[in-house]
Amino acid sequence: MVKSEKTIYFILALVVISWGLNIVMVKYLTQFISPMLVAAIRIPLAGIVLLPFAFKKYGFYKPNAKQWGLLFLIGLTSIFFHQLFLAYGVVTTTATNASLILGLNPLSTALLASIFIGEKFSMRLGVGILFGFSGVVLVVTSKSADSSVGLSGWGDVIMLLSMLAYVVGALFIKKLSATSMPTLVVTTYSTLIGGVMLNLGTVTFFGPSSYAQIHLPAMAWAVMFMSAWVASSLGTLGWNHGIKFLGANKTAMFLNGLPFASMVGGIIFLDEKIGWIHVVAFILTTVGIVIGTLKKRDSRLSSVGGKSVEI
Repeated sequence: MVKSEKTIYFILALVVISWGLNIVMVKYLTQFISPMLVAAIRIPLAGIVLLPFAFKKYGFYKPNAKQWGLLFLIGLTSIFFHQLFLAYGVVTTTATNASLILGLNPLSTALLASIFIGEKFSMRLGVGILFGFSGVVLVVTSKSADSSVGLSGWGDVIMLLSMLAYVVGALFIKKLSATSMPTLVVTTYSTLIGGVMLNLGTVTFFGPSSYAQIHLPAMAWAVMFMSAWVASSLGTLGWNHGIKFLGANKTAMFLNGLPFASMVGGIIFLDEKIGWIHVVAFILTTVGIVIGTLKKRDSRLSSVGGKSVEI
């Protein structure tokens, strides 16, 4: 393994750790302000930081009408609804449950892509989905870490909606990637569009006076900036860098570490308890993702284009 490849692996490991801890950070922030405000503040901060990188590399990129339409749909689904459901979901479920559910992202994207945009559905993908979803069903239907099966609550359902919203957005990203629009520009513009939507939603449903409740201690502001700038902004840049050098499929395998990072973060920072059900669910979802996303090497097949991911 060359030194540059080791560097890429190290960067991707840091990215996935930051994304796993981001779930913990969002849950922490909801202890001080409403979930809507957490999303409305965090997402524009992430988009604003991405702007200089996009402008430096591509200048003032002007999308055409079709691209603007797809950017709006991406901002609505994978940013607005995904981040809104994420913020509200972590309030009533654990960071561990949330990360296990979000970990189904690659499998769910592959499944819906085979249904709606005609991508090939393989036996390997089917087996992976069976393992992955069985792990999440196990933890979602668990009353607690050490009890028998029973519906755990709306928090897990909301997290499922958050995951599905992002997956739908990923399908629009696939459509937009067929055009000449760079991935970094797609990520930046859609993040800013979603951030505007979140603030419009805040004003519409809670009124301008809701911003008056933003009185965060210094530690909470530090967590907010880390979540927006380190996890979302720098994490996205690092992920795109990995896709550029390793390819989308090899890079996607690093997502298997996301639930583990959230589990450890939940234990350390939120005093969450991990039971045998979480361990079994983690193993099942990890095995499912590995089976479902790992592709056989075949020189006759062309490589798959990169995809942008943001948590």
